[in-house]
Amino acid sequence: MKKILLIALLAALVLTGGILFYTKRHHRPQALKTAQVKRGAITAFVEETGIVRPQVGALIKVGTRATGLLTYLPFQVGDFVKKGELLAKIDDREFLSALNQAQAELDNTKAELKLVEKTYPLKIKEQRARILVAQASYEYAQINLKRERKLLKQGFTTQDDVDRAYKEFKVAKANYELEQKILSRLEEEYKQKKRALMAQMAAQKARIKTIKIQLSYTRIYAPISGYVSQVSTQQGETVVAGLSAPNLITLIDPTKLEVWLYVDETDIGKVKPGCKVRYYVDAYPNKWLQGKITHIYPEPEVKENIVYYLAIFKVTPADVKYVKPEMTVHARIITQTKKDVLLIPNEALKFIKGRPTVYLLKGKKVVPTEVKLGIQGEDQTEIVSGLSEGDVVAIK
Repeated sequence: MKKILLIALLAALVLTGGILFYTKRHHRPQALKTAQVKRGAITAFVEETGIVRPQVGALIKVGTRATGLLTYLPFQVGDFVKKGELLAKIDDREFLSALNQAQAELDNTKAELKLVEKTYPLKIKEQRARILVAQASYEYAQINLKRERKLLKQGFTTQDDVDRAYKEFKVAKANYELEQKILSRLEEEYKQKKRALMAQMAAQKARIKTIKIQLSYTRIYAPISGYVSQVSTQQGETVVAGLSAPNLITLIDPTKLEVWLYVDETDIGKVKPGCKVRYYVDAYPNKWLQGKITHIYPEPEVKENIVYYLAIFKVTPADVKYVKPEMTVHARIITQTKKDVLLIPNEALKFIKGRPTVYLLKGKKVVPTEVKLGIQGEDQTEIVSGLSEGDVVAIK
């Protein structure tokens, strides 16, 4: 019985020793996959989401200052229009009638002015000729009166002849003065009529200019090239222009877009104007586009008790064919880039009791080694200390 117990005890000891040896041997860490510590460049980034928005001036509401029936508006949402293209027409018959009437009045005034400029110089010329005749008669009557008075003193004429000569002198003088007054009146009348007609023509030209401006309101042209984003009225409707122009159609310039990135408050300290951005939209998930942060809004936005700050960058003209307003954007903001630093794959980094650790291969042994980390990229992590170039670390 004692022999049996002794044999059983020896068997148990052998079995226990074998189990311990096997367990120790087969639970020693072994490297299934390795990587070498190398030098290279690494980029750190933060991932944020955002939305595409039109820039200031990219969205234009086109209206009209004319009132009337909308006779032409063929565009619908999504149509592309070029700058200067006719967008809409408003019934212009009333303006055309007023323009024709104003033009006819101007033509009549021009004709009247032409007639005045033609006839009055002739009248003035004729009146000056009459003045010369009246002046000659006046001078002759004056000379004749002097001669008759002299002859009367010498007794060679009668008082009756002197009185007759005096009467003729008075008539000739009055006639001469009258003709001069008529000339002055004609010259002043010519001047006044010409001035009045010129003023009338200026007023008529101003009225024609005003009507033409009003007429131009009946033709609405595209101020920019872009897509129709909204149509507020339809052909056949009557638009009424009041204190503000009624909106007919809204255009958006696809070349003037920007992205609003909502950066978490924990990441905003890393983001600055000038940071490069790589992003994509859901419509083209495999197409990475480029941008650069231009400015950051200081005022926060709070959504679901999370504080965000807006980081803005413009969409380049080359990328507008992929990006449209209100699209969701998935972005990586490049916060830091380093060159010629020690790198390991992210898979090689482990955390033991909260400390960054890698499994360093030394011969056939795998040795846990604490390291000091730098920046972390998408696939690699910078090692500040704890490893050397050429070291081999276990990934699995």
